[in-house]
Amino acid sequence: MATEPDTNQSEPASTNCPDCAVSPGNVHLDGCDVARCAVTGYQRLGCPHTDDKCNTRWTGIWPGDTECIEYGFVIDLGPDEDPMPDLNRLYRECDWDPDRQRMVLRTA
Repeated sequence: MATEPDTNQSEPASTNCPDCAVSPGNVHLDGCDVARCAVTGYQRLGCPHTDDKCNTRWTGIWPGDTECIEYGFVIDLGPDEDPMPDLNRLYRECDWDPDRQRMVLRTA
């Protein structure tokens, strides 16, 4: 007996990058506003690098959101809303680790 496909319309249609539309696992396109530099962790749009060493891949999750949740850097929006990642706090209290390709808590 065949199973009916899930047609729940409340689910997002895709997790493609909201700016350059690449699917998860693919390198952001040139000029993408969401892409981060793999060397500095800052927005790649203003990156001074001229080669491919700073390209990053879209994971399907906004850059920094995972670390914010992990470190508890969230803004409480009230009882009926999900907490929002506090990206400003993330950049104040963390540094980019190019080897791990993620923000890590500052040790000093």
